[in-house]
Amino acid sequence: MTKENPTRSSGGILRTLAYLVIIIFFGLMSVFAYTLITGANRASQAVVQPIGDLVRQLVVPVTPVILPDPVTIVQAINDLTRLETASFEFQQVVTAETNREILWGALGESIIFVGYGKVYAGVDLARMSVNDLQVLDPVTVQVHLPPAEIFADIPVLDTERSYVADRNTGILKRADPELETQVRRAAEQAIKEAAAESQILARADYNAQEYMRAFLQGLGFTNVIFMASPPEPAPPYVQPIPKGFAVTPQPGQ
Repeated sequence: MTKENPTRSSGGILRTLAYLVIIIFFGLMSVFAYTLITGANRASQAVVQPIGDLVRQLVVPVTPVILPDPVTIVQAINDLTRLETASFEFQQVVTAETNREILWGALGESIIFVGYGKVYAGVDLARMSVNDLQVLDPVTVQVHLPPAEIFADIPVLDTERSYVADRNTGILKRADPELETQVRRAAEQAIKEAAAESQILARADYNAQEYMRAFLQGLGFTNVIFMASPPEPAPPYVQPIPKGFAVTPQPGQ
């Protein structure tokens, strides 16, 4: 029976330990290298990201702002035609007499007429031209409206409510049909004059501006300026461009 050599046995153990140490060392070095490379990549990305954003800003185009065409807007306003923005109701009593002093009224006639009427006022938008509207920028527009007027072509008297309150004719006189026509005309004229002396035109102007303001705000204009006379031609609009950007023309322009 042979005995194992102690020297050879101890040498094998040392070699095994050496291999384990080498494997552990390379393993640790691999983990360290991976951690170092990953951290370096993250750091480089953090530095490169702002630079990349800056470079992209230098080449990102700005969409140009397109101003609405005033001609198109005015044509749309003209399509609204006449805008009735105020109406007043009036009652007028008219008395007419003829020949009341002849033969103690035997040839005379009298009539009392109560007239009810309604007067309409507003602006005729068909009278607006391109010069009455100037677009200053995408949100600002200057507008000159035609002056308010009382629409004379609308009947004033309400025939259903107006009536003859009293009528007397002398014993030798027939009722004159023309007399009632005259008092109706007089009542209508008196109502028109009363309307002209009232605040109907001022109210019609104000209501027309409010209506037009709402109409233009619906088109995107947040600043609507009303002018007493046609505004001066607007200077060419220059779009503000941020530094590093450029306006890219739209297709077809």
